[in-house]
Amino acid sequence: MRSDAVPLRVVVDTNLFISALITRRGVPHELITHWQAGHFSLFLSEEQFGELSNVVERPAIRVRYHLTDEELGSFFLLLRALGAPAPIIRRLPVHVRDPKDDHLLAAALGARADYLVTGDKDLLELDGHPRRFASSPRPNS
Repeated sequence: MRSDAVPLRVVVDTNLFISALITRRGVPHELITHWQAGHFSLFLSEEQFGELSNVVERPAIRVRYHLTDEELGSFFLLLRALGAPAPIIRRLPVHVRDPKDDHLLAAALGARADYLVTGDKDLLELDGHPRRFASSPRPNS
C-alpha cells in the first residue's frame, strides 16, 4: 500500500500530450491539469521529449490547431521544469507489438512508474502480461 506522502510516478503517452495541447479540454487536458497541481510525478525520457517536439512541429498539427511559439515554448518549459527524467531500460522483458512504442515501456520501467497512461492498443495489450513486472519493483515509502 502506498503512502499519501509519496506521489504516484507516471509516464504519459505522447499522444495524450498532443491531445491536451490541441483540445484544451477532456481527459488529456484534465490529466495535465492534475500533473501541474502536483497530484502525481511525471516522468519523460529524452526520446519521448524529442518525439513530442517533432510532432508539434508538423504543419498538420501546428498550423491546423494554431499552436503558437509562445504556447509551445511555455509547455516545453513546464515539461522541463516539472517533469522528471525517465531513465531508459535497454533490455525490455517484453516488447510492444509496435516497436515504435517500446521507448514508452522502457521509460515506464526505467522510471519505476506506477502507471503508464495510454490509450494505445499495442501498449494496453500488455496489461496482465506475466513478465510485465520483470524489473525490480520500487519499494513503498
